[in-house]
Parts: sequence; C-alpha cells; structure tokens
Amino acid sequence: MRKLPPILLDLGGVTFQSTGVSNEVINWTEVSKLNYKYAREMSVGDVGLTAFLADYNAATNQQLADEEFLDAIWDTLKMNTELVDYLRTRYEIIIVSDNYRENIEYVAKRFEFDAWASQQFYSYDYGLLKEDPPFFERLINELPYPPEELYLIDDSPNKLASAAKVGIGGILFTTNEEVFRTLEGEG
Repeated sequence: MRKLPPILLDLGGVTFQSTGVSNEVINWTEVSKLNYKYAREMSVGDVGLTAFLADYNAATNQQLADEEFLDAIWDTLKMNTELVDYLRTRYEIIIVSDNYRENIEYVAKRFEFDAWASQQFYSYDYGLLKEDPPFFERLINELPYPPEELYLIDDSPNKLASAAKVGIGGILFTTNEEVFRTLEGEG
C-alpha cells in the first residue's frame, strides 16, 4: 500500500498520555507546577532539566538524578500505540513537539522513535514553540512537501491555528476514533 503524505504528530497529550497516577517518586501536582514555570524556557532550549529537577527535588524532598526522574515519570505515562500503529501503516509520521531536549533524548530511545517516525522536529531545534507560526514556516522549508499536503495532529487549538497560518491542515486530537474518522473522510 502506498503511504499518503506525512502526518505531523504531536507527542504530549496525543502520542503519550498521562495516566494521572503519581507514584513514590513522581508527584504530578509538583510536576504540573514546574511544567508551568519552565515550559517555554525548557521547550526552546534556554533551560535544561537540571533547573527543573533541582526545584522538583527541593519540593518533594528527594535527590533524584536526571535518568532516575525520567524513568519514573515515563513509568506513569502511556504510549498511544493504537494511534501510532494506525498512522504508521498509512502515513509517513513526522514528530513535531515542544518537549524538552533531555526528555526527548530519553523517550526517543525508550519508545524507538526511529522505528516509526521518519523525521523529528523539536522546539529546541528552532528556539520557537509550535504556537509561534515561524516554527511551522521553518518546518515547511525543511520538508519536501507543500504545506497543503500536511496535517498536524495536536491536542492544542493554538498550535493547530499556528500551523494553519502557513497552510498546514489540522486535526484536534480528542480521541483516536475521531482522528480515524477525520482521516478517512468521515469527520
């Protein structure tokens, strides 16, 4: 079967979803607070995991190293294998994410991104977030596809709007079934 043009696939909230379960190492309340505090700076590469983890360790009275923290946090998340398996048999998958460098380096190995994604583009590569239209302007200049052939699957309306400003179509992720219906022309 010939694959259709690529899908630009978000990671957090689409490919990976929180189970909402804290464990003895991960306190999601603290993680959420620090994600809010550091989100932009970590995503664009201005701040690394070290600053985040220092605050997290202080707030939770722990002494976690980077790898220990990443192991623990990813044990509380689940991969949306149903979506990835559906897409990978029909489309070229290109990952686009605002996730931070250390997290990506870890998770790309753990979940073998190279086995199912043809390319990966991250905010820290451009120093821009996906909600900034220049992110997608730079992206389309690096891809051999016209923007009207691309679809972004994301759980953020702001990021879909940003992609739309440069001609990229979008699918707001709510459920796998809704994505499947939309891609099959029924949505």
